[in-house]
Amino acid sequence: MTIEELKKLIADDEGETVEVKETTGQRVDACETLCAFLNKDGGSVVFGVTKKGKLTGQLVSDKTKRELFEVFAKFEPSPDIAVDWVDVDATHQAIVCTVPCGNERPYVYDGRPYKRVQSSTTVMKREEYNRMLKERRGFESPWEAMPNPELTLDDIDLEEVRRTARKAMQMGRLDVSVNTEDALGLLDHFKLRENGVLLNGAAVLFGNDKSVRYLQLEVKMGWFRGTTDREFLDNRHVSGNIFKLMDEAMAFCFKHLNLSAKIGGKLERDEALEVPAAALREALVNAFAHREYGDTRTVYLAVYADRVEIKSPGGFPTSFDMERLYDPPVCDSNPRNPRIAHVLYLCKMIETWGRGLGVIAKECARAGLPLPVTTMRWGYAVTTFRRPKIDASGSNLDQDLDRADSDPIQIDSCPDGNLARRLLSTIRRNPLISRKLLAVELSVSERKIRDSLRILKDSGVIARQGPDHGGIWRISRRVAPNGDVSHGASEVAENIDQVAEKVAEQQGEVAEKYTENRREYTEKPNEYTEKYTEKQTEKSGEYTENMAQSIANLTETEERIVAILRQNKFATQGGISAQLGITRTYITKIMGGLQSRNIIRRIGPDKGGYWEVLPQ
Repeated sequence: MTIEELKKLIADDEGETVEVKETTGQRVDACETLCAFLNKDGGSVVFGVTKKGKLTGQLVSDKTKRELFEVFAKFEPSPDIAVDWVDVDATHQAIVCTVPCGNERPYVYDGRPYKRVQSSTTVMKREEYNRMLKERRGFESPWEAMPNPELTLDDIDLEEVRRTARKAMQMGRLDVSVNTEDALGLLDHFKLRENGVLLNGAAVLFGNDKSVRYLQLEVKMGWFRGTTDREFLDNRHVSGNIFKLMDEAMAFCFKHLNLSAKIGGKLERDEALEVPAAALREALVNAFAHREYGDTRTVYLAVYADRVEIKSPGGFPTSFDMERLYDPPVCDSNPRNPRIAHVLYLCKMIETWGRGLGVIAKECARAGLPLPVTTMRWGYAVTTFRRPKIDASGSNLDQDLDRADSDPIQIDSCPDGNLARRLLSTIRRNPLISRKLLAVELSVSERKIRDSLRILKDSGVIARQGPDHGGIWRISRRVAPNGDVSHGASEVAENIDQVAEKVAEQQGEVAEKYTENRREYTEKPNEYTEKYTEKQTEKSGEYTENMAQSIANLTETEERIVAILRQNKFATQGGISAQLGITRTYITKIMGGLQSRNIIRRIGPDKGGYWEVLPQ
């Protein structure tokens, strides 16, 4: 590069492709900017230029060059950096470092990815980094197809393999010539073995209790009071293969969601889950089948007072329009885990990715619910279903309130009729709710809540039974369109306790029936935990007391690091830092502690060696 070309380069202000530094003392900041250029359109960093744009150059020695190339070594993957040394005068040089748009994006510098926003360099968000990483390697995840020598037939539920094959044959999706009793042959047929070595996907589909060492084979479920996760009412963590996780997740939904009632053309009323079970099932199948198994985080199922959330690590293909995810035309199938998806297709748990989204839309429309909302949040695909308002008799208040002409709730004496309607709906869903929680849930002042409740009580619409603290609300009458209080067909059930007990009993029966249809996992709720604990106790006898204590005391972050090293022994500390979103300094500290406790060790040199997870 000539001096004239350099002057032309720095003639304009700093922007998306140019940044200036006074000296190589700012080489670390410069490398962060080069990383950002690599992740976008390329660009140049010029040393020897003041912030005011004056070209001064700097003294360049062998030490200067050595220090500059040493910091270049911290890029991952290694980029092509062109360096020009431009004479400014007899003793000073400007240094121009130029990179193109990287072919192996995303790039990280010292374990962190950067991006360029106009003239500023910032750390890239995890979602954007993961998206670029997927685009680099293709959407398909390699994890399910990785051979795992540590995985043996003792880790596989062979009877589950046979059962799945028999179901696939009944569905007409497996050739009748296939021997459904030959478990090993079926694993080969499902492409879950290569040269006699089981693949990771075999553990996902058919792993037994021994396979719980995979952090990915877990679902965390929570039932929360109100609309935040501040207070648990029920909290469960379940490990197992994908079939067990599906069963447990659906049973949890049946346990904690209401049954709504609908009067059809027959005398008895139809009762169904307030959020359609078929829609929840499709969303959960997608969460487990299409999640990023290379990410050791788990799937989450959360039930709140107003919604149900399903979170799954990973995202959607770039071809998917997130704004029109549930609208036709159906998106083309593009499974992240094709081997897992193929087995689930054979046993008709899924059709094609995209058609399941249509089923969700159809079921929500049939139930009178809005379409779920699916967004990306911190590397998770989050699907949110809105819960309808169910009163004590099992009726869907969302549908009732929409029919204002036939059955409105109008409280003319209340200063805010809409607030009165919302109060009645909330009390129907939770007769035990306090005034303070009503104010929080409805986002109004306690004074407004108190005044509206007083008017409703004076009107005879609601009554308080028991003390202020510990009592319950009763809705004794419903206000008719003409303002008169009516009874009979439109009257809300008076005995809320009996109705609630009946609904709870029905929910328990449905949940139990659903679970028994698949397998007998729920016969003894503690059998799985006891069996796992017993096996772990037997296994711990093979190691020293100190080693067992070290393993037992692993933190969640340490467990994730060990899981990553099990799957990829060549993982670098920078790569682990980027994957977990933790600084490289902290990762180095944690891994040093794991080495000192003889949980992991380094084989070979820092560059070119690999990690070994010691037997546990």
